[in-house]
Amino acid sequence: MAHGKVPHHDPGALPDDVEACYPLAEQKGPRSFLEFQHLFATEEQCADYLHSIRWSEGFVCPMCGSRTGYSLATRRVTECGNGHQISLTAGTSMHRSKLSLTLWFHAAYLVSTLTPGISALQFQKQLGISRYETAFQLLHKLRSALVDPAREPLHGAVEVDEGFIGGPEEGRPGRGAGTKSLVVFGVEIIRYAVPDPTDPNARVEKMRAGRVRMNVIPDASAETLMPWCELNIKPGSLVMTDGWAAYNGLAKLGYSHQRILQSAKGKKTGAYLPMVHLIVSNLKRWLLGTHKGAVLPRHLPAYLNEFTFRFNRRFWRGPAFHRALGLIVQARKWPEYDTLYSVVKGGAGAWVHPNSPADTSPPKAEEHGDKAVPLPVVLT
Repeated sequence: MAHGKVPHHDPGALPDDVEACYPLAEQKGPRSFLEFQHLFATEEQCADYLHSIRWSEGFVCPMCGSRTGYSLATRRVTECGNGHQISLTAGTSMHRSKLSLTLWFHAAYLVSTLTPGISALQFQKQLGISRYETAFQLLHKLRSALVDPAREPLHGAVEVDEGFIGGPEEGRPGRGAGTKSLVVFGVEIIRYAVPDPTDPNARVEKMRAGRVRMNVIPDASAETLMPWCELNIKPGSLVMTDGWAAYNGLAKLGYSHQRILQSAKGKKTGAYLPMVHLIVSNLKRWLLGTHKGAVLPRHLPAYLNEFTFRFNRRFWRGPAFHRALGLIVQARKWPEYDTLYSVVKGGAGAWVHPNSPADTSPPKAEEHGDKAVPLPVVLT
């Protein structure tokens, strides 16, 4: 099958390369917005689907471990055999939310599947939310859950580079810029072959971007970049970088390191890192287009998480929604109104976005007193 554009609603039309082997293709979920509206038109339909995701292997009481229980339908509560009552949304990002499940489901579908993403203002209008602050908080609750702690590292051939995200800035250019956010990017390189249009017996090799990783980093030193590569790239992979000296230690960490010099003796060589530069360009266009360049540096890690989640699932719209709900159920921390707005003000107790430089500790499994059954690990 020739490699071409992949219809999101057709799971059988996957590319003839590594993506076709990913477990994402086997997961369920609505393949179109019309199918989504049909499947989740009522609170009862949403509650049944959420129950099947949260307790995919059968109900387990988080308080006593009992596997027997019955539903109190009018309250969205399951009571175990020992009398403990467990709310369907307790211990998830939807904990104590006054919003309906249908609104939560629509929100998760828009964030996880809409290719250009959605701004908080448009989000508010589409869902009929009365206050902008509520829409903004809901979006960040969803973004906070879009990072899978068990995600697999990038592997194979990987391009790595850093770039500055932010508006125009006078003064020091490049890595010396002061107010912009420095972001490190990694992108898998997927190579595939298509029939040569001029010769039916020949094939032409092409390449495209596979999965991506991106994080805000404090600086571009080896002390920062080497641990990032170890965390996000599988040992033995081919890592392609520019000539920045901070990458010189990659070979000692077990990687095959290829330096691509983009300039030598003050002159351009014509060589470059095409895929990672394309990802940086796409990210900047998204931030400037959908969000009008109004993303604060303190919130940038959340937007990087959203972009990464949606890009890595761009071939599977239904499974992306299914996975987003699964991560929402698994989430052990999320921003509340006061902690989220403390980020902007820089106050004590401010929310720390996952995958930000300040996020140094993994989520606690016991937080909020709940043990949701995790979904199968997938490549993200």
